[in-house]
Amino acid sequence: MKARHEDSAPALTEGATEIVALAAHELKNALGGVGVALARCEQLVKAGRAVTADDLAVARAEVRRLSALVNDLLDGARVDLGDVHVQTAPVDVTALTREIVEMFRAARGRPVTLNLPRVPLVIHADSERLRGVLVNYLENAVKYAPAPATITVSVGDAPSSDCVRLSVSDDGPGIRPEDQARLFQRFFRAPTVARRTRGLGLGLYLCRAIAEAHGGAVGVDSALGAGATFWIDLPR
Repeated sequence: MKARHEDSAPALTEGATEIVALAAHELKNALGGVGVALARCEQLVKAGRAVTADDLAVARAEVRRLSALVNDLLDGARVDLGDVHVQTAPVDVTALTREIVEMFRAARGRPVTLNLPRVPLVIHADSERLRGVLVNYLENAVKYAPAPATITVSVGDAPSSDCVRLSVSDDGPGIRPEDQARLFQRFFRAPTVARRTRGLGLGLYLCRAIAEAHGGAVGVDSALGAGATFWIDLPR
């Protein structure tokens, strides 16, 4: 007798089905945006009109969003397979943080306060992976604590270990206690913001994997109505 389909393979859980649907929806939206932008360019060419940099910028923005979604999915799969590698070298955390914040200010037009040591602070780390963590934290601060909420980036000693702590703080609405313990889990998105923002819930999960690959840790300190501070501790 032919086996029924549902008996031949493990069924997706309701949560996994939701994530697959969300990923497909986000990817479809990004592809749709590229299609619309290219159709616009095609119309201009057929009409004998010039395609401007602004016309192309729309397509480029959608391609970047599509690429980011795919990279997040691939990186999430690598974490599950235990395939997260870091290539460490001496990194001046002070200089790297300043560079990232200056680029972020220029790109997002959002003021960011810097609290940095007066001298270089060099550790062994993967600079590109660390850059990804800081950018993720900054993007989340903008997403969940919109202006006029303030954003502060700090570098200094971790409170209770021989580590360097990099943190991004905001004075936005804060995070519910029941959500804080799950923020760094795969695919988790706080219900209070999931309806208002895009994303797959992989960013903080990847940040945790990067920290652990360095022998460090990540975390969040927050209270409702009192903002949030996301941090990463890295061994000296």
